[in-house]
Amino acid sequence: MTRDKADKLYWDRTWDNAPLPRVINPYARDLNNYVYRKFHEFFREVLSQKETKDKKLLEIGCARSIWLPYFVKEFGFKVYGIDYSEIGCHQAMQILLNEGLRGEVIHSDFFSPPEFMIGAFDVVVSLGVVEHFQDTVGCVGMLTKFLKPGGILITNIPNLIGLVGLVQKYFNRDIFNIHVPLSAENLGDAHRRNGLHLILCHYFLVANFGILNLENLKGNACWAWILPLRSWISKAIWVCEKSIPFLRPNRWSSPYINCVAMKP
Repeated sequence: MTRDKADKLYWDRTWDNAPLPRVINPYARDLNNYVYRKFHEFFREVLSQKETKDKKLLEIGCARSIWLPYFVKEFGFKVYGIDYSEIGCHQAMQILLNEGLRGEVIHSDFFSPPEFMIGAFDVVVSLGVVEHFQDTVGCVGMLTKFLKPGGILITNIPNLIGLVGLVQKYFNRDIFNIHVPLSAENLGDAHRRNGLHLILCHYFLVANFGILNLENLKGNACWAWILPLRSWISKAIWVCEKSIPFLRPNRWSSPYINCVAMKP
C-alpha cells in the first residue's frame, strides 16, 4: 500500500482557518513574483505544442489551489482538482469562485477516485505531492491512470537532496520527515517505470529559500530576522543569475525538480 508520510489530519490542521492565498499574476514584474514568472515560462514552454483550450486538466492535491485559476486564465483549460482534505477542497473551490471561474473540485483520496476520472484528462499536474509517498513508482503510477492516451503528466517536487533539504532537516526535522528526498534521476526513473515517455526531468531555478517551512521557530529569538534573511538571499541570487554564468539550476542549490512525461 502506498502511504502518505503526512496525513489528512496534518493537512486539515494546516489549512483550517488559514486565509486564502492570493491568485497568481504571472505578469507582475517585481522580485516577489519572480518564482511565479519562472513557473509561467516553464508551463508555457511545456504546453506550447499542445492544444489547451477546453481540454481537461486535473490538479492532484489541489487543496487551496492558486494554480487552477491560472490554468483557466492562461491556457483555457477546463479544470478539475482532487484532494482528500475537505477543508482544502472547499478553499480551492472558493478561490475559483472568487475569480468568477468554473471548475470542479472532487473531495476524494486520489488512490480511490471516482470511476469517471480514470483515463479522462489531457493534462495531469501535481505540485508537491509525489514526495510525500514512500513508494514513488506506485504514486506516479496512480497519477498516470488519470491520463488519456497521449496525455501529459507534469510533476513538481521540492529538491530535498540539496541545500534546501539540509536546512529544512536541521531547522525543522518534523517537516523534513514527512517527505521522501528524491533526485531528478529518481523522479525520472519512476515515470519511465510506469511506461511513460520522459520528455524532461530537471532541476528548476537556482534558489528559493522561501519554500523552507520554519514555522516551528515562531516565538524564537531568531524568528524576526530569519524570515527576511531567506527572502533577501533568494532575491540577491535571482538578480545576479542572469549575469553570472555558473548560476544555473543544479542538484545542490535548486529548490525544485520538474518532470514532464507523456502517456503512450
